[in-house]
Amino acid sequence: MNKNKSGSWRYQAVYIEHDTGKNKKDREYSICEIYLDKDGRLENWTESPSIAPGGVTFEELTGDIRFMLDDVSKWEAVAFESLRVGMTIEENKHEQKNEILTS
Repeated sequence: MNKNKSGSWRYQAVYIEHDTGKNKKDREYSICEIYLDKDGRLENWTESPSIAPGGVTFEELTGDIRFMLDDVSKWEAVAFESLRVGMTIEENKHEQKNEILTS
């Protein structure tokens, strides 16, 4: 895992499972922000499992979207309700290069 020397916030793909009956569950994916300590362990996260990109200008908005996409593609998605202080999140072993990042 990459270690941040000073700790930092980053975007994380999370999911919530919904019971659909007949022992089946559907997953709904979204993005939250998490804070990792200097050793790469989870220290804090947003209260909501879903945040939206934003910006004061269109360029800031698209930059935020690109930053979100880059961040979430590096890490495995985790269940939002499983987030715990001290946990680590595995790097995405199947990271896909997104064309949108280079467009």
